[in-house]
Amino acid sequence: MTHESEFSGEGSKSGLSIGQMSELTGVSRRMLRHWEEEGLIYPIRGLSNYRQYMQDDVARLERIVTYREMGFNARQIKALLDCKTPLALDELQGQRSRIEEKIQLLGKAADRLDRLIALAEGKSGNDSAPTKIDQEDQYFSEAYERWGASRQWLEYAERKAMCSEQEQKKDTARLKNVESELAQAKRKGLPPSSDEVLELIDEHRQALSWFHVTPSMHVILGRMYVADPRFKSHYEQLEPGLAKWMLVAIETAARAYGIDPSTAKWE
Repeated sequence: MTHESEFSGEGSKSGLSIGQMSELTGVSRRMLRHWEEEGLIYPIRGLSNYRQYMQDDVARLERIVTYREMGFNARQIKALLDCKTPLALDELQGQRSRIEEKIQLLGKAADRLDRLIALAEGKSGNDSAPTKIDQEDQYFSEAYERWGASRQWLEYAERKAMCSEQEQKKDTARLKNVESELAQAKRKGLPPSSDEVLELIDEHRQALSWFHVTPSMHVILGRMYVADPRFKSHYEQLEPGLAKWMLVAIETAARAYGIDPSTAKWE
């Protein structure tokens, strides 16, 4: 919509002041000054050096606003205002391609945000086979019930929302590998307080990668491995007595960090 028809009445012959120009076009005074500094508009200077905007300035400003709304920066707008259509087309088509790339990136960001919100709300969104969904959804629901209000739950949701399926499989494989090495260490008769085992225990803590697990939190998890029949069964299948043996190693590692296992807290 053009404002040239409104360029009449008081001030029309001598030009508009910056305040009148701002009111007419809806562009702030600060932005008008900025665009003048960028060389986009050239108001004349009247008495007392006050800016005066003429009809040509209004028409030029409308073009500036149009291109700004399309995402062009000041340098690009300046070039477009002063070039012919064939040259402008290359820049216009280039901007269209850049906008399309941004749209795709924003679409991906929106999808990840939807996924993060769902996970933070305790919705697993599991896409696996039906029998696997039932089992994983049960574990997910129990975990949400226990830790859903914690800071770690949001950290878990962030990582799960951002990680690809391949990255999640890599994390799972890393944890399984450490568990296998721990089972082998117990099988060989290594004491849980040995340097080799304590190194593996630290690797196990770091392999719990869905959120940052501190040594104190590791103690809490170690107790769960012993107390929860499902976790205990998992480790017993790897090596009989492994859950209790790991708990001793976890508590020993915690002491090395200056933590008393008896007062360990979920941080």
